[in-house]
Amino acid sequence: MACSELALAGLVALFAAVFGSHDTVLNTRLFLWLRDFSHMDFSSDPRRLALMILCAILFSVIVKNVLNVVLQWHLTAFSESIGAAARVHIFRFYQRAPFLWIIHTGVADLNFGLNASTMLAITLATILQIFTSGLMLITLFVGLISALPFTSLIFLFVFGVIWTFVSRGIRKYLDRCSRTVYTVDYATNKILHLALHALMEMRLYCREKMLFSEYSAQLDKSVIAKMRRQAVGRLPVASLEILCFFALAAVMIFLVYGQNAGIARISGIMGFMAAAAWRGLPAGNRLVESFAFLRSLLPYLYKVVELMGLERSLNSKLLPVFETVPQILPSFKHRICLEDVSFRYPDAGMAALQDISINIKAGSVVGIIGFSGAGKSTLVNILTGLMPPDSGRVLIDDTPLNKDNTVSWLRRIGYVAQAPYILDASLAENVALSRWGEEIDRERVRTCCRMAAMEFLDELDKDIDTVLGDKGVRLSGGQAQRVAIARALYSDPDLIIFDEATSSLDMKNEKSIHETIFSLRGDVTMLVIAHRLHTLERCDELVWLEKGRIRRTGNVESILKEYNSVLRDTRGETETA
Repeated sequence: MACSELALAGLVALFAAVFGSHDTVLNTRLFLWLRDFSHMDFSSDPRRLALMILCAILFSVIVKNVLNVVLQWHLTAFSESIGAAARVHIFRFYQRAPFLWIIHTGVADLNFGLNASTMLAITLATILQIFTSGLMLITLFVGLISALPFTSLIFLFVFGVIWTFVSRGIRKYLDRCSRTVYTVDYATNKILHLALHALMEMRLYCREKMLFSEYSAQLDKSVIAKMRRQAVGRLPVASLEILCFFALAAVMIFLVYGQNAGIARISGIMGFMAAAAWRGLPAGNRLVESFAFLRSLLPYLYKVVELMGLERSLNSKLLPVFETVPQILPSFKHRICLEDVSFRYPDAGMAALQDISINIKAGSVVGIIGFSGAGKSTLVNILTGLMPPDSGRVLIDDTPLNKDNTVSWLRRIGYVAQAPYILDASLAENVALSRWGEEIDRERVRTCCRMAAMEFLDELDKDIDTVLGDKGVRLSGGQAQRVAIARALYSDPDLIIFDEATSSLDMKNEKSIHETIFSLRGDVTMLVIAHRLHTLERCDELVWLEKGRIRRTGNVESILKEYNSVLRDTRGETETA
């Protein structure tokens, strides 16, 4: 393309020269060689010469445009494939990243990072556009210098000196505008995330006006920043055209007053340089626009670089890549053991867990109690392998849990949360979520629904194919919990964890879920975390956590009696205060 642009510039200059000075054109080295090579006499009829040059121009234009289509095809394929690879890479990093880093970073930031990675394809396309435009300009400049060395150097010197000063000031202001746009986009993303994911709370607290005002204000800032960025981004293009013709005027002045050149020489030189400028300006405009656009993309590119740097720094803590076969833990038959486990969150003043040692027998039901902040949720995260302990170890039938066999262990755990996530999908898809991506075993779904005492199944209009709505809007709290229990059972787990699974339910639903939970006794090992003590009365053993340490373990009756006493004393002190 660069060579075709140079040929096109030369041919257009030659075409104009034929009508201005036919004899001068015929005496150029090119036409003297062409006459000797083809044995054609171009002096007899200038019209034939002009027609031949015009045909050459047409051929150059066709070649240039065909090459342009081919170039754009490959440029897009290359940039988009690498951009897609970057998005996949960051998505995989999120899937393998330490759970502690995920919860510390937050969903809004994770989502923004993934969106920023989509800019990589645009960035690469812009860089390639800079390369192609730059190569075209270099080829034109080389052609100019080869044909007109002295005058071309004058042109380039005048243009380069002035452009250096103009572009420096524009570049700094453009960077400031780009950083502002990035900051505003980040703030807008956070507000939007809050508005959509906390819709109920924001509406209950009547925060719609504040959210709308803040969102509108950020968008107004974004509009102003983008207007400035766009306007400033056009300045280099406008300056380029002005400087180009300013440099041409400087060359003309030099030829007239410095060399006292004749009109034939001036027309030849200026015709070729004007034709080169005519072909070079579009490439120069694309180059400058691409540079300006690239600077606006840099903050997003830095975010991608930051994420990839984080991936390297967390490399030793990443889960194994999905393609590798995870280490398989022996079948859980005897016990789960926590030995002297301690854990401290980053920047925390005190340890969340300190010297925890617990034995959970296979087939038993173990309850975990403790006030808020005692470390119950942290214990669950350690036990499941989502977070590795700072010291101590977790043993599954005497096999230490580590990052290489965590995947194998997680596949054998069922989890029922206080507020389970219900997909906007069918009941069958919700129950089979623990094996998402695999073919749904419909008979297994029905079996799990029966085990979870899902008596409302007959009330659904399409049985297990009934769509439950976003966040399970068609279900009551108790029904949603039963779906979560069926989901936990679907993967045929060795261990089911009930994490405050009944704390948000009324007494009737709580009792029903409680009966469902203990109907599974003997079939599966269960860990029950609850604030309501009557939920734990049928456990085989209780573990009492207090400020990250084990205060007591043992039978239910003795521990609950002491715990109730402490609970009453604490409430009395609070009321007195």
